[in-house]
Amino acid sequence: DNMFDIVTAFETVYFWPDMDGALKEVLRVMKPGAVFLICNEANGSTLEMREQANAIDGMTIYTADNLKRLLLKCEFSIESTHDTGEKGWISVLARK
Repeated sequence: DNMFDIVTAFETVYFWPDMDGALKEVLRVMKPGAVFLICNEANGSTLEMREQANAIDGMTIYTADNLKRLLLKCEFSIESTHDTGEKGWISVLARK
């Protein structure tokens, strides 16, 4: 509990089967005021990205807005979001 100043998730949240539970665990291990950075290369904006996700068992593609809503639901505050549109790259920076 309250151990880490920074938590990152690069290209991993696609495969978290229980996103709410996982985010609550991330929040639990973060110190007050700590930051959580999520970075993904696929936001589902193209057919190719969606087809790739459908071909990989257990993969869920999130938009920056999807992640923002999930983080807010788990009581994070959102510092910033970035979405490159059809390039697919997204990042969300949240704080405990």
